Amino acid sequence: MRLRKIPEARTVVGNSPIVISETDARSQINRWQQQFAAAQPLYLEIGCGRGRFITEAAAAYPDINWIGWELREEMLLLTLRRLEQPLANLRLIWGDAAYIDQVFAAGEIDRIYLNFPDPWPKNRHAKRRLTSGCFLKRFRQILATDGQIFFKTDDKDFFLISQENFAAENWQEVAAGIALEPDMIISEYEARYRRQGKAIHYCQYQRR
Repeated sequence: MRLRKIPEARTVVGNSPIVISETDARSQINRWQQQFAAAQPLYLEIGCGRGRFITEAAAAYPDINWIGWELREEMLLLTLRRLEQPLANLRLIWGDAAYIDQVFAAGEIDRIYLNFPDPWPKNRHAKRRLTSGCFLKRFRQILATDGQIFFKTDDKDFFLISQENFAAENWQEVAAGIALEPDMIISEYEARYRRQGKAIHYCQYQRR
């Protein structure tokens, strides 16, 4: 379902103390730990959507610093509405993830979550997929030496193509298959697809 335009979203999101614009995010390169109260492992969810996963994860794991990245202000507004109060270990980036290597320094991120990203099924849009070769190269650059990517989708074709891309870019497969049981924390998309009885395809990769 397409999210409707929310007139106040841009103002609310722009004034939030935990939301960082794409321009300001670039000035934080190699300084992201300064955004948080304590230096801790730094986990990133790209395309945080309505924010169920990132907000619940940040609340459940205060010993990890979490960053959610989202392009649409309406999505970020819904994420902010989930929070009863700001979390010290959560920040949100408002911008285009295509510029991720200009926002994070080499080795600055410990883990990346790709929870049900847009599969961009048309071939002419292949480079927009977050598991395309061009994105995987950027992810390799910003991940720590032992950094990992966790990827989930309900789209089997997208999953298989993504596995091929990971292999082509020389990533080491840690786990892959059907996620039969939900994790303790799941995204709103996973909750919806599980209710519909859809298979959840899951894989985990590590830098070689």
